[in-house]
Amino acid sequence: MSKSLPPIVCLIFLASPLLADTSVTIDVSGISKSDGNMYLSVFDSKKAWLKKPVLTDSVSVAENITDGMVSLEVALPAGDYAFSVFQDLDTNGKMKTNFIGIPREPTGVSRGAKGRFGPPKFKDAVVTVGDEPLSLPIELTEI
Repeated sequence: MSKSLPPIVCLIFLASPLLADTSVTIDVSGISKSDGNMYLSVFDSKKAWLKKPVLTDSVSVAENITDGMVSLEVALPAGDYAFSVFQDLDTNGKMKTNFIGIPREPTGVSRGAKGRFGPPKFKDAVVTVGDEPLSLPIELTEI
């Protein structure tokens, strides 16, 4: 007696290549010092923006800097994301801020989004990740 797979199992098997994560390379420029670590945070919603990343990663700047730039690579499922980076110059694992929360270490966000009277908005930094590899430039700024 031969058994066949249920139709839903066949569909999942055939669709599995479509569910693969996409490679996203973040090229961080504007690095003026080769000190500390570069931290990347990835956000998938306005509610989570700059509070609860879905993914974080970091690399040593000194070990990974090439021509004033550091690249980080992550794999993400297709969707809308906003990216934030900061250079942790004092290597304490936290972004240093002044008494009202303004960053004191170099920072940058996707699409070069800038904030007015506060941090940049999610909608201004959001990038769509599809099924093709993506290269995303982010320039650091210092305040």
